[in-house]
Amino acid sequence: MIENILIKASGDVIDREEVLGFAKEKAKDNYTVLVCGAGTKIGEALKSQGYETSFDNHGRVTESFEERKIARDVLDIEQRRLQDILIGTGVEVESPLIKLGSVLCPINGDTYVKAGYLGFDEIYVFTLKDREKAKIKIFSDFEKVKIIGL
Repeated sequence: MIENILIKASGDVIDREEVLGFAKEKAKDNYTVLVCGAGTKIGEALKSQGYETSFDNHGRVTESFEERKIARDVLDIEQRRLQDILIGTGVEVESPLIKLGSVLCPINGDTYVKAGYLGFDEIYVFTLKDREKAKIKIFSDFEKVKIIGL
């Protein structure tokens, strides 16, 4: 039976073979979606354009359309780059962006995972080892989510 597999990887670990190999292996027998994070790169891009980054309980606060466009552009680049790397493997690559009406909403990758929770049979979140405990807390009420610290 084909299962729906969701893998979210922090931008800080997305290029590691443990993540890419895991996604490719899961995609051999399952429908597999890889959500690419890019928080560090978004922060750097915003800073280079003179924006200060702040966070609230939901993630990075983007106060202007220009900030949202910067986040979108970084995520689009990451998504396309990973699609090129994973072409032919069966892994679908998504970035955590939604559009509600005509409003562009870059959302926290963990929130994106939670939004898709009911549609997936297995969910994995790859992060840096030092963020593992925080991720376990974030997903404490989401039994299917497995946190993998690298």
